[in-house]
Amino acid sequence: MMKYKYVALLVGLICSAFYPTFVSAETRYVSDQLETTLRRGPTLGHAILRMLKSGTALEVLEHDTENGHTRVKTSSGLEGWVLSRYLMTEPDARTQVDKMAKQISSAVTQEGSVRAQLNAMKDEYEGTKKRLLTLEGENKRLTEQLDSIRKTSANAIAIDKENKKLQDKLSITEERFNGLQQRNSELEDHRQKDWFFAGALVLLGGVALGLILPLLTRKKRSRYGSFE
Repeated sequence: MMKYKYVALLVGLICSAFYPTFVSAETRYVSDQLETTLRRGPTLGHAILRMLKSGTALEVLEHDTENGHTRVKTSSGLEGWVLSRYLMTEPDARTQVDKMAKQISSAVTQEGSVRAQLNAMKDEYEGTKKRLLTLEGENKRLTEQLDSIRKTSANAIAIDKENKKLQDKLSITEERFNGLQQRNSELEDHRQKDWFFAGALVLLGGVALGLILPLLTRKKRSRYGSFE
């Protein structure tokens, strides 16, 4: 009876490890491949509310199949949208490995009647552990890509700020240039007016000389005539 009791206990532990518990609210877990974002709306253009770590348990509230997003709620009550492809129906591999390791540690103390099941669990544990190592390598690669994207985005923001500064300087320079052009145009108008007045004065002076010189000539002649 004790052996059957241990077998039943072990089967129950295995079932609890690989089958999710059914509750009134649907539960999903963040994929163990990378860290994902919780956004305000169901598109990549919405603001990021929080970064969710691998294995985070989320309550599913709504599915948006058109945009490929799912509305979820965290354990703290924060609601938002995540990409549906980054959600799993089971906990991440690390959580399962830790749970299985505890189960194996507890099962090792049992009698030999459960040794065969224990060996099977060890094999499953090793397979899951290898999968975890593979996923950790993929996670590291994706994290490096994410850091590179963040640096590129930071550089783009800095360049955009510098462009705005240059555009402001260019606008100021254009305003000054337009002001100088207007000033130059005004000076050109004044110069033309000055030349016009000078020409008019010269013309008037010529006309005046043309009128005065004959008079002077007549006076001289009249003087010379009086001496005769």
